[in-house]
Amino acid sequence: MSTLALETRPVALAIHHLVKDLDPSRWRASLEQATRSRIAELERQLRQMVARVRSDEPLVEPLTELSSLLRESVPAPDLPQAEIPTAWDRYRKQLQVAYEELRGHLRASKIDVPTLRPTNYARSLAHASIGLFLVYVVEEWLTAQQRWLVPLCFAASFWLMEAARHYTDTGRRFLLWLFGPIAHPHERYRVNSSTWFGTALVIIGALYAPLHCALALAILGVADPAAGLIGRRWGKTKLVAERSLEGTLAFVVVGAAASLVVMAIWHGDLTWTQRIVIGFGAAVSGGVAELFSNRVDDNLSIPVSAATGSFLVATLLGA
Repeated sequence: MSTLALETRPVALAIHHLVKDLDPSRWRASLEQATRSRIAELERQLRQMVARVRSDEPLVEPLTELSSLLRESVPAPDLPQAEIPTAWDRYRKQLQVAYEELRGHLRASKIDVPTLRPTNYARSLAHASIGLFLVYVVEEWLTAQQRWLVPLCFAASFWLMEAARHYTDTGRRFLLWLFGPIAHPHERYRVNSSTWFGTALVIIGALYAPLHCALALAILGVADPAAGLIGRRWGKTKLVAERSLEGTLAFVVVGAAASLVVMAIWHGDLTWTQRIVIGFGAAVSGGVAELFSNRVDDNLSIPVSAATGSFLVATLLGA
């Protein structure tokens, strides 16, 4: 572990906070002057760090590129008012990519910094739409065998595409084109969330009845985006790994509400007490998984945990 890598970590964290504050859910025009001062200070720190070390250090190139980006791509101060939000959003996206590249270099040096999960309304809409559509598919169409065989085909396809992405330029370009609009920045360098989601579908489809699969899908589809949107905008009380109390509470409340709707439509044989307890059991289990999903992608951990929580609570209730 190099001295430069150790010195880079606090600067990387400062860039992480800068990008989070540039997120559309937080950005306000009144913050522009303070933001410019932060950018200038970060650029100065990076320039001084690079000047003190040998040019053959592995981190010198990404730090130099990041320093140039901070200095040269910052929006001009005299832009027309109507162009300011777009310019800062474009700058934020450039910083996201550069930060994730730096994060990859730091991970190679055994130094961990948090990933970025910016507001992406297209991703949130796709998340909810796919989740709710799959609830309908599970409840209305799939047999017990199909519940895991159909996802297995999709998961196998995604894992093959992941292999192609990591070993061929053509595969990498294709997947970036296919998932680019809804992908998080870190997914350029790690297994795509869709691949983990497909894997989770195989697991829950093989282990659990339609009730538990449907609740897991509804919770992942609706509660996870709600937690992200609310946490980024109003999250003040930090819990674990950049997650907030406000976002976690939103996850549980929205997840429980979605579960109650699913049970009201397809599982009318359950009493209201059973529905409420099972719904909150699934939502709390999914919320805990989301809270502690640092090394495991939450598109895998949330549905598996929510389905397991639903199953355990239903078993205890004899439902």
